[in-house]
Formats: sequence, C-alpha cells, structure tokens
Amino acid sequence: MMLSYHHGAVEGLLRSQACLAVLGQGLGIQKVVLEAFRKALAGCADKQAPPLIFLLNTSQEEAELLAKRASEDPLWAGLVSSLSVIGADFGTKDRAAAFACGGGFIANARLLVPDILSGRLNPESIDGVFVNHAHQVAELSADAFVLRLFRLRNTRGFIRAISDMPDSFTRSHVQLEKVMQRCFLNDLEVWPRIRKEVQNSLKQESQPEVVQITLELPKQMLELQRHILNIVQSTLAELKKDPNLELGLSTLDAKDSVSAAFEVELRQVLDPAWQNLGPSARRLVNDLNRVRRLLTELLRGDAVDFLRLLDTLCGKEAQTAPVWLHSPDAQAMLAFAKGRVYEICRSQHDSTPFLRKKLEPHAKWSKILDAIDRTISKVAAAEKLFEKTAASGVGDENNFPHSDMETLIDESDSDVEIVGVKTVKNKKRRTVPPSASEVLEPRILIIAPDDRSRRQLSTFLHRGAEATLLDNLGSYFRDRAPRLRQESGLSIVREGALMAQEADAAAQELEKIRPDGGALRLRELPDGRPCHPRIDVVTEDAEGQLEVHMEEMQPHAVVVFEPSLHAIRAVEVYYATLHWRASACVKLEPEASQEEVPLLGGDISPLHVYLLAFDDSIENHRYQQSLVSESQGIDSIIKFRQHMTWRVDLPVEATPAESSRRGGGARALQAMAKPRVVVDMREFRSTLPFMLHLRGLVVEPVTIPVGDYILSRDICVERKAIVDLVQSLSSGRLYQQAQNMCRHYGNPMLLVEFDPAKGFILQSSYAIARREIEVGTKDLLGKLSLLVLHFPKLRIMWSPSPRFTADFFMKLKEGRYQPDSKAAAQIDAEDLEEDTEGAHKTQSNSAAFEVLRKLPGITPKNMHVLARRAGNLAGLLDLSLGELGEIMGDANANQLHSFLRASSQTAATQDRGLEDVGAAGGHAGAVFVSRPSRRSMSSL
Repeated sequence: MMLSYHHGAVEGLLRSQACLAVLGQGLGIQKVVLEAFRKALAGCADKQAPPLIFLLNTSQEEAELLAKRASEDPLWAGLVSSLSVIGADFGTKDRAAAFACGGGFIANARLLVPDILSGRLNPESIDGVFVNHAHQVAELSADAFVLRLFRLRNTRGFIRAISDMPDSFTRSHVQLEKVMQRCFLNDLEVWPRIRKEVQNSLKQESQPEVVQITLELPKQMLELQRHILNIVQSTLAELKKDPNLELGLSTLDAKDSVSAAFEVELRQVLDPAWQNLGPSARRLVNDLNRVRRLLTELLRGDAVDFLRLLDTLCGKEAQTAPVWLHSPDAQAMLAFAKGRVYEICRSQHDSTPFLRKKLEPHAKWSKILDAIDRTISKVAAAEKLFEKTAASGVGDENNFPHSDMETLIDESDSDVEIVGVKTVKNKKRRTVPPSASEVLEPRILIIAPDDRSRRQLSTFLHRGAEATLLDNLGSYFRDRAPRLRQESGLSIVREGALMAQEADAAAQELEKIRPDGGALRLRELPDGRPCHPRIDVVTEDAEGQLEVHMEEMQPHAVVVFEPSLHAIRAVEVYYATLHWRASACVKLEPEASQEEVPLLGGDISPLHVYLLAFDDSIENHRYQQSLVSESQGIDSIIKFRQHMTWRVDLPVEATPAESSRRGGGARALQAMAKPRVVVDMREFRSTLPFMLHLRGLVVEPVTIPVGDYILSRDICVERKAIVDLVQSLSSGRLYQQAQNMCRHYGNPMLLVEFDPAKGFILQSSYAIARREIEVGTKDLLGKLSLLVLHFPKLRIMWSPSPRFTADFFMKLKEGRYQPDSKAAAQIDAEDLEEDTEGAHKTQSNSAAFEVLRKLPGITPKNMHVLARRAGNLAGLLDLSLGELGEIMGDANANQLHSFLRASSQTAATQDRGLEDVGAAGGHAGAVFVSRPSRRSMSSL
C-alpha cells in the first residue's frame, strides 16, 4: 500500500519528461519506483507498438526483489507487459528477442551499451528510461553512456531519475548539477521527511507504542571506548607528521572516524600521495583501519568476540604488529578486554593458579528478552480480552479499555523524541475468536546492523545466552591455547595450559545445558495456553528487504538493535501503510510500578517498537551525524531548486577534426568516412569506450580473441589497469597476449592506465632511495624489461586518464585505414582449431616466425596462411610462384620468390644465414608449430 506522499512523489516525477526526485532516506523509494514504472507502462498501452521502458543502475538482488513485488501486486496484473530482469545469463539473441516483444526491463547498462551500438536495440523504439539511485551515476559510467546514446537518437522519450540519499549530493557543491547534466534532467522534486505532506501521511491519529531503551555503557566498555578513541587520535597525529599528508588530514579528528564518510575522506587524501608514502606511514594507515573495526565490534559483539578480534590484530609478527601495540592505551585496552572474559587466580591453600572464566553477555541481550516477554504478555492479554468480548457479544471498539494519561507530543520535525504516553485506542481485529487449543504465535522482528550481528543474535535466540557464551568461549580457548604454548615465558605457557583445560570444562558444561533453552522455545502461559513466538532477525543493509519482510510478517513488535535512520523510517512507513500513526510519539521505558494496559494482539495488532541504544557511545554519535548530514543535504537541494535557472542541452554527436594531410584515391575515401574503432565486449566495463564515443569515434562492439582495441588494420591495443598489469606479469598471461598481438599485427601496443587522482610509480621513491630494487624475474620492473626485450615490436603507452587515451587514439588513427571488425573477430579462429585438434595442445615456434616475418613480401595478414601451407622454413622453397600468388598476391609472391631464388652466391649466403637461424631455433627446417617447451620468459 502506498501513502499519500508516495502518490505525490509519483505524480511529480511523471509530470516532467526529465525529472529528478529526491526522497528522504528510508521513505520507501522502491514503492515510488514501482508505481511510476507501472503508470509509465500503462500510459504507453494505447500505442500500436509494444511499450519499451528500462530501469537502470539497479543491483541484481534489488532487481529480483522489484520484479517479485511487481508480480505480487494486483495493480500490475492488468498490464499486458510485465517487469522483467535482464541479467548476464541472457545471451545477445535472447535480449534482442525480449526487446522486440516490449515491456518493462531492469537491465544492466553494461549489457545495453553493446546492444545499442551494434543495432540490436534501437534507441528510437525506447519510450523512456528510469534511473535508480541517481546519486551513483558517475560521469563516465555505463549508465551515463546509455542515457547519452538514448538521447542522441530519441528526443521524445522520457528520462526520470530518483534517489533517497540527499546527503550524497552535498559532497561537492556542484554534485547535484553534474548529476542532472549527465542524466539530461531539467526538473527537480524534493520529498524530505520535514515536508508537510510526508508529515501528514506519517502522523495520524493511531500510532504505535515506541519505547526507547537507553542503556548506560558498562564501566569496562566505556574505558575500552575511551582507549580506542585515544589510539585513533594518536594514529591520526602521527600521520599528520608526514609532509605529504599534513594539509589533507588537518580537518579530520577522532570523532569523525565513527562516521561512514570518514573512509571516503581519508581515501581522497591518501590516494594522490600513496606511492610516495614510506612503510611507516602505510603501516599507520592499516593500523587506523584496524582500530576502527574495534569501535564497531565493541558495541555490536560480546566480550569474547571483541577479545578474539583484538588478539587477531595484536598477535602478529613484530614487522606487521600495529604501531600502537606498546602504547599505554593499548596495554590498558588489552587488560580490560581480557578481564571481561577470564582472569588467572591462585588458590588460597596452595597458591595453585587456575583460570576463572567470566560469561558476560551483551548488555542489550537482556533487554531483547524483556521486549519478547513483554510482547508475549501483551498479545496473550489482548487475545484473552478479545475472547471475553466476543463471547459477550460486545463489538464496539469504544468498550475496549484505553489509557487516560495526558498526551505529550513533540511537534518538532525530528524522527524520534522521548515524550510521555500517548492514548492508544484498541481496535477490533478478529471476527472469529481463537479456540482454546490454538497456539499463540506472537511475531517479533529484530533489526540487526550487519550480518555478523544477525548471526550472533540468531544463535542467542536459539540456544540462550549461557550456551552461546560457553560455546564461543570454548572455541576461543581451543584456538588460543596452542598459540600461547608456543610463546616464550613460563607464565604465558601456563596460561595456555589452563585455557586448554578450561576449554574441555566448557564443553562438558555445554552438554548439560538444554538445547531448547532459547527464546524461541514452546512455552506455556499462566492460563495454560501454549505459546510459540516467531522471532526473525534481519539486517537493514539489504535494499528493500526490510520493508518487504515487515509487510510479509506483520510483526507485533520490532526491536531495533542499533539506532539507524533507515530502520526507524522504514518502521514508520510500514505502520503508516496499515492506517496507524507511525511517528512523533515515543514512550519512556515504563517503571516497574507503572500499571500496564493490555493491548490487542493478532493479525492487525498495535505495533510495539523498541529502540535500543547505549548512552554516550559512538552509535548515538553516528546516528546524530546521519540526521545532521541529511538535513544539510536537504537544505542545499532546496536552495539549489530555488535558484535553478539553467537548461540542459541535448547531446550532439561529436565529429573528429579532419586532417589537412589528405591524399587521393582509396585513402581519401577512407578519410571521408567517420573513423571507427573495434572494441572487445569485455571492455565495456571500463570508461574508455564512452570517452572514445564522446570524441566522435564509431565504437563497434565485437568479441575479439586478440587485443582489446583495434584502431586500424595493423594497430592492436591491449589495455591494462595497474592491478591487471601486476597480475598479468605474475601469471604469464601478458606474455601470451603480447605474443599473439605481435604475431597478428604489425604495430602491437600495451596501454597502461592509471587513475589521475592517484599517484602512480612502479617503484616508490622510498624504495629507490634505499636501493631496494631487484632487477630480475621476480621484480615488477625486471619482468616488464624482459617483456620489452623479448618483443621489440611491442610499444608501451602510459595514460593518466581515459581522455588522454582517447586523444592519443585519435592521433594514431590519422591517415590510416579503418579496422575490419569481421577480420578482427576471425583472425585466430583457424589457428585455434588446428592447435586443439591433436591430443596435446600445440604451441607456435616463435623463432621460426621471427625469421619468416623478416622475409620480403610477408605481411601480418598472409604470414600465418603461408606458415600453414609451408609447414616449416624449408617448405617455402618447395612452393611455386603460382602457389605463392594464391596465398600472398602477385606482388608479394614475386618479392618472396625472387628473394629465395637469387644468384648462387647470394643463395649460398642466404643458405648459411638460414642455417645460422636454424641453429638458433633448433634446425634449418624449424617447424612453425611445435609442442610446448620451456622458455626463458615462461615466468611472464
């Protein structure tokens, strides 16, 4: 069900042909996307041709969820065209057939770009495009490429984008304008939480009972948090001492480390100077990332998990151990963490040491159990009250008891405020009372912050706190004891022995605990009725899964394990869709002496929401930061909308500059045609094809076995990023690729691209200053040098950006013939078939090919055909002039035939040359194809 502001957002999005709608986080973006998509399809139903609409920038998981929700929605049942997901499992023919039938498609832009360029998908037949998560559309992304190709040939179709992350547009003061320009949008709709229509939809007469449970951090956890923040502050201070990072890190503080944007800001500072940093600075960066994990694990995991993570970070070799390990804060943190799990004591009689374990459950676990018990009692009391009322024949909802306490509502725009108790009217829900033997099933949903917390909470609910802690502690002792026994020091070895003994004791103790001691067990209520609660634990990270799970489960209670803007808003929207009030009123945790008012349970029960939070903790600080960040983003978007005066121009096809050095004949006709470049299908994951298209080149997507880009008949380019270059040199794949390019093309090239925002050098200045370069097969520079020496024809091009690469490609193509896409796709097909016919895979004799390549009349096009016909170098003399003419053409055949049959003196000299070359390759009749052999470059 959609709320009134959902319909308003859909109408505002559909009013314009090029509109961006920005919603507040957690306000139901999927509902708006689906309804706008459905109305767009319904609006195209009157056309003679079948409608064709796409949704871009959607992950596979979210796409499948959207398709499932559309299939279950009765409003979609009346449409002729449904919503389909086009994934990587669809072949080119399958996609072409699906597009011809029309409908709504959620497709990956990397698949659509080759389809549009190759003609399998006509942009003029597309009615419109929706862009999901518009804040993620980068300048040279595949989604921006599809939108440009669509708008070049289709000006009547619509482009509509949507986003629910307003704070993402504030990272740069022109970010919103850039997104609208690259998506060709000229209208803007803003639907934040503070908008009046949204507030009226969420604040209704009925509302759920919301209990905010604020816990004080235990003393040891508070000290641990303080020590971790001190370590973060000291690590940042040490990094700021580096002259390369001093200015960039001046604005970062330890409090900023808890926010999600901290890592992004840190990367922006580190990337340009990373290659110039020494080992100590890089070690500090790694230490900072590790210690930030401790902050999260401290509040989400139990004491054993925190100690295990701390031992993992600190229990490393001296070279990789964190720098802060020997600081006073680190030593105090280790002592506190160990004291929460176990302590070594001595007997009062004989002073024998023994290990005393401590089973310290998470502080929020008991509150979760209290929320479960409270929900069960409320649902049971409501069911019993309903049975009594149904038996007496009274059905008026005014006969149900309700609270007469004073209403204290905060009229501010904040999402959660601690106020008094609001009057909650009980509603009649059932028409048939449940039988006495029916099992009561209260439904409780727990929202965990991540998968690790979800798994731990599921184990706790199934087995109970004691069994969970014993199992975790025993596992820790079994893993830790062998490592301590290998350490030096009598006390440490003895501690390892005690751990091994305690692990066995914990296993024996665990066997005595009942396996059904968790909160999910079947229990009996005081009135004798059976009760089996259903408790589901989900994460808030999955896009749309939380909303769908609540709609399917319809819980009686929701427990939010950690304050989260998305989770709280999702609960608000869910409850408002059930015609209940979902915000503004929050109830303080009731005192023990306060009288409880029973509420109705069942299929449409009043919802109880429990918000768990540690006071004076980083999780509260993180939640407040998210509120402030979204508020600032909304303010900047509203101001931008008020002063939005520019108009987005339609894209125009770029035309490359014509060369003034144009000759006559066939080459002049070639120059008059638009230049083309053949691009391998796998290369559309990069941004370079988009940049080539912006430069005015015709991009032909083809699956080619050799190279990534074919610029002309003799220029082949293999593109490598820095990571790919290192991996290819290590595995030897680059050697094989270079060999294939040199075999089939006259001008092979290796293109190495690196990010212009990141510093790039093959060896850091720190290593060069200390002469730590080993030139050899194990060194990166050594491998690259051997590659260049082994393939003299190979040229290496270093490019700092796709723009530079595109300009360089344009220069290389000047005055050259255009590439043949069919020849590029079939260039190695015959060789591969012949090589794999035998029982063993064969390998070309590169030495024989090097000799053949230097003979007159030999070109990359006829070389391999001649090699297959001759078999070896000696077989060239057996071929007649006519046979050579059939293979090479008359002009090339005459050159080779004259060279091989020169005068006797020249022939003798040539024979001696062939013998010398044959000796180097093995024998004078060296075959062109032989079995694999070990080579000096096999390590490449």
